[in-house]
Amino acid sequence: AYYMGNGVLKDPFTARCWAKTAWDMGSGRAKSLWDELALWKYPGNCDLGIKIQDTPGYKPGQVKLVHGMDFIWVPGGCFAMGCHKNAGRCAKDETPLHRVCLDGFWMGRHEITQTQWENIMGTNPSRFRAGEDFPVERVSFEDVIRFIQKLNKKTSLGLALPSEAQWEYACRNQGKKIPFAWGGDAFRPKENCGTCDAGRFRGRTSPVGHFDPNKLGFFDLGGNVSEWCRDTYDDDAYTYHRKNNPVNLDGGRVRVVRGGSFVDNAASLGCARRQGVVSGLKSPAIGFRLVMAE
Repeated sequence: AYYMGNGVLKDPFTARCWAKTAWDMGSGRAKSLWDELALWKYPGNCDLGIKIQDTPGYKPGQVKLVHGMDFIWVPGGCFAMGCHKNAGRCAKDETPLHRVCLDGFWMGRHEITQTQWENIMGTNPSRFRAGEDFPVERVSFEDVIRFIQKLNKKTSLGLALPSEAQWEYACRNQGKKIPFAWGGDAFRPKENCGTCDAGRFRGRTSPVGHFDPNKLGFFDLGGNVSEWCRDTYDDDAYTYHRKNNPVNLDGGRVRVVRGGSFVDNAASLGCARRQGVVSGLKSPAIGFRLVMAE
């Protein structure tokens, strides 16, 4: 009502307030309008008295089945990205703690399975071929990009790898200050890792969804296989991250991997933990999941 489109402002003062509020909540479109229409030049009190909801009709944790894959809705918002004090010792590449705002997005409930991979690529490169619901692994970053390109050509869904900011926000149950997807306890959690209560799956992958999900409904954000992210790895990335929807695409052959795997100890499964892996590596401990825009 306050922005009529085509550069026409019905009420520029209220339009400024709506755009600022949406921008603070992580809307990239609001940031574009803020700059395009020079909304910064209009003064006034921005106490709207109304809470803007992220994408009406979607609820946090809502599941959507798309082309045989479950996606979970993650509402947009702002959070403190990086290592918090409650996580113990922070690695250099997990600092500084910085504020990040994201648009809402859909993210895969599970890691991509061997069956889903084989349906698109026609082959199964995995080392652990124990069943159709096991995660695909031994896929390089380049392999994953080819899979996504083929899947998008077939479905027109606009799928991608998650940015590491999206991944961490989902791991933290919408950015909460928790060190792990399951909460705060690092002693033998019921997940699939080297020092976890992994049961009969110790030392190998487990079926996706076998262990408990986090509160948003995502499985295996800690353990099973580590997951490729869209970002190029830089141990100083947090010093220059932009506030809204950050993603580092500055080139280079080392990419971010998140989440830890069945070979790692529980402390390595933290939501803030980052790892740089050469994009051509094919490891039985690395797989991926996908995101989809609203």
